[in-house]
Amino acid sequence: MRFKPSGGAVDKRSGVGTRVSTDTNSPAPSPDQRGDRPPAWSSLASKLILFVFASTFITATAVSWISIRSASGSLRDAIERLYPLSLDHAAQRLEPWVCAIRLQLEYNARRRAAQPSVLAGLGDRELFDGLALYDRGARQDAWGVAPAEAREALQAPNRIAAVRLPDGGWALAIAPKQSSSGSELVAVVSLARLVPLLEVELPNEDTLLALVDGGGRVLARVGNLPGGAPFDRIPVNAFHSRGALRDTEISGEHVIAATQPVAVLDWNVAIVAPFETAYAPVLSVVKRVFAIDLGIILAFGLIAYRITARVVRPIGHLSEAVRRVMLGHSEIEIPEVSSRDEIGLLTRTFNDMIQHQRAQREEIEEANRHLKDRNQRLQQANEILNQLSITDGLTKLHNHRFFQDHLTREIRRVERTQEPLAILVIDIDDFKRLNDRLGHAAGDEILVRIAQILNGAVRGSDLCARYGGEEFVILAPTTDAPGAYLLAEKVRTAIAESSFIVDDSLRPLRVTVSVGVAAFNGNRKRFFQKADQALYRAKADGKNCVVVHEDDVPEVGTRA
Repeated sequence: MRFKPSGGAVDKRSGVGTRVSTDTNSPAPSPDQRGDRPPAWSSLASKLILFVFASTFITATAVSWISIRSASGSLRDAIERLYPLSLDHAAQRLEPWVCAIRLQLEYNARRRAAQPSVLAGLGDRELFDGLALYDRGARQDAWGVAPAEAREALQAPNRIAAVRLPDGGWALAIAPKQSSSGSELVAVVSLARLVPLLEVELPNEDTLLALVDGGGRVLARVGNLPGGAPFDRIPVNAFHSRGALRDTEISGEHVIAATQPVAVLDWNVAIVAPFETAYAPVLSVVKRVFAIDLGIILAFGLIAYRITARVVRPIGHLSEAVRRVMLGHSEIEIPEVSSRDEIGLLTRTFNDMIQHQRAQREEIEEANRHLKDRNQRLQQANEILNQLSITDGLTKLHNHRFFQDHLTREIRRVERTQEPLAILVIDIDDFKRLNDRLGHAAGDEILVRIAQILNGAVRGSDLCARYGGEEFVILAPTTDAPGAYLLAEKVRTAIAESSFIVDDSLRPLRVTVSVGVAAFNGNRKRFFQKADQALYRAKADGKNCVVVHEDDVPEVGTRA
């Protein structure tokens, strides 16, 4: 890990770089510090604007409330009459339709007594979708769509029921009162025939008009709701007041709905419309009135602002300029008023005073700039000296002094956290012979190159330093003996496989290192001694190898 000197800034906590003051006494407190500057909301302009805005807002709000209440009340009354009226008309259309079916069925039953062979005539085919004749419960004859479930469903006192057709639609099953002879005629009428009757009563295209049985099932419908909500069931039992419009929720949709019973059936006609669609006229009126009110408020507020600004702008400029002068600003000049009254005289006098003060301040600032430049140069020189005191001048690695200080901090940390700590002592093999043979300049090049290899092999948290001469040291926190051994092998291999070109012959030179490894066991002095002993052992074992101290060998498993 290489330490790079960086340019520093002037220490603001020291005496270096302070500004020359024009007064040896303590500076006067600013208006903000004394509390003299009034809050923005209490200024004269703010009070006038606030007053006009409040009066306009209250007036517009009152007029809007009256307008909205009157308009929305009238529209609501119209809406609450429209939907129940459509519902009542639809129910009235269903009653004669059911009566016509019953009368035709009774006529057909009487006709069969005279002509037993005729099951359905021309009138029956126009009105019914199917007929079935039963004799003492057994089916004798049938015409059209006449499912067997139709007779089983006819248990109600009025002899009317709803049955499913093979195509999935609903149909009306109806039969006259049972005759004494035991024969029974059952008619089936598809409820799809109701669509033309109900369509004429739809208030608008976003409304659903449906025929609903006592269980809430939708038997026939016209119209579609926005979003295609199916509404297969409408809880008619929840509508205690029949014929009255109710704001409710059906199938997760916010709607208005009402139901109306059909006199000749045990069913109901229901009307359902989305709340937003039904009350769209009311919402439109409210939005328009709100937009008009907002425009009135903004217009009057702008007028009030312009009038107020014209009156109080000179006073505001002067008070703000005085405040900024007290805060130390000098580049200030307020617009002069052309009038010859007190405000005009005050602004002109103030500008003259500021120009005189600005000239004096520029002289002081020039002296401050020279002093600041000298202080910055001194600070940078101090930082460079501090960097040089902990950096090796040749290899740019940390030096012996910094290593010892860092080792002290790391030992204190691992004693507190109980984390592992390892050290690698690295020595260049036969460096003195290389130095004598190639010269000191070549030896320096080898040291620099090895320092670069070490710096690239270690982690950012490891400390790599030049210990002295041809010796280097790596301090590896959070690393045990096996990990340190692997790191040492990585370093040794990287150096052994590198080519060193140190003279004009451009012949590659091979350089090897020996590495001693030790793990911290609680004793600082013993910690470095173990690594040094392991290094001597590596030298004795033939060099270009890694040796872990014998106290740490059981942790490694094998010895290098």
